[in-house]
Amino acid sequence: MNWKRLLIAALIVTTASPAFADRWSKDRREDRREDRRERREDRHERREERRDERRDRRAHRAPPALRTERWERRPGQVWVTGHWDWNGDDYVWTGGRYERERRGYRWREPRWEQRDGVYVSVDGGWISAGPASAPPALRVERYDNRAGYVWVRGSWNWSGDQWAWAPGHYERSRAGHRWRDRRWEQRDGAWISVDGSWEVGN
Repeated sequence: MNWKRLLIAALIVTTASPAFADRWSKDRREDRREDRRERREDRHERREERRDERRDRRAHRAPPALRTERWERRPGQVWVTGHWDWNGDDYVWTGGRYERERRGYRWREPRWEQRDGVYVSVDGGWISAGPASAPPALRVERYDNRAGYVWVRGSWNWSGDQWAWAPGHYERSRAGHRWRDRRWEQRDGAWISVDGSWEVGN
């Protein structure tokens, strides 16, 4: 009787093992594919940043006002507004165009910045998506002082397409350190979260 059970168990293991191995192998291939895709996106982003730096152009007078362009919304596409380029002697208009949408990224429009008395062209590019508007005012929270603890005030999180409140909490205090609250800073037209942290000092 026992040998029959052993035989059935061996048959189950033998038939299940290839299916399990195939599934495991397929999962590994998908993971590797995803890693390669993320590395490609990172390289693409770094190339665009380097290209922005290389293609900065300098002009001694401000660019003309942007031209009005007609365009329509297209699913899966982003409209890139036209802009003025400097050819060394004068400004030349480059018309707008559609770019394929990139999930998790938004298009940063090209712009001219005044630096040290000249106008510098900064190309547009894809940057990580984030909120374009400032977070709401912080909520007032009630808390009690606790010996050996620091109150970490609540803050706003960006959750896909809206602000979500994360309530405050207590953290065990650290000798010779003080807590710096989390904050949002505006960079390249988007609001970026800067995590709270412990800093040396009282």
